[in-house]
Amino acid sequence: MTDRESGTSKGYAFCVYQDVSVTNSVCASLSGLKVGSKILTVRRANDGQTQPNPEQESVLSCPA
Repeated sequence: MTDRESGTSKGYAFCVYQDVSVTNSVCASLSGLKVGSKILTVRRANDGQTQPNPEQESVLSCPA
């Protein structure tokens, strides 16, 4: 994701998986991974809600 005005990275991304059954294992596997000088924090995106909607089951937030 990039800032519309500056064009610089906002430091996060969204990932969508065809097979939603892999979402939890992907989150667990990638969270804490060091990429360059950053450590990933990976979690489900929930659009400000406590629990994700069923259609959001395969969406991940990957802040850097």
